[in-house]
Amino acid sequence: MSGFGACRVVRQRAFASPNGSQLVVVVWKSCGATVPDSTQASILARGRNFSPESTPTFVSVRGHLDVVVAWSSERAVRIGFIPGPEQVYKRDQRAGDVAINYE
Repeated sequence: MSGFGACRVVRQRAFASPNGSQLVVVVWKSCGATVPDSTQASILARGRNFSPESTPTFVSVRGHLDVVVAWSSERAVRIGFIPGPEQVYKRDQRAGDVAINYE
């Protein structure tokens, strides 16, 4: 049975930092009936290709939610979800040298 247990990752949006050198990439992930859908975000240097296998996520929440992203500077970003998440799987305070603030 090919593809059994495989996840589908759909890129939703990318939010550029003030000088455009970094992106917050938001994806929706679906892994079938046994694993709840999730919304995830990663930070990626502009010009690099996003890969769900090799690009680490800094936040992951249950469900397919809308994400609000506001960069405060090159080293700080604010993240919010609409509606608020029912369950948070991962919520890092930093992604590399970028501070993450949740609202």
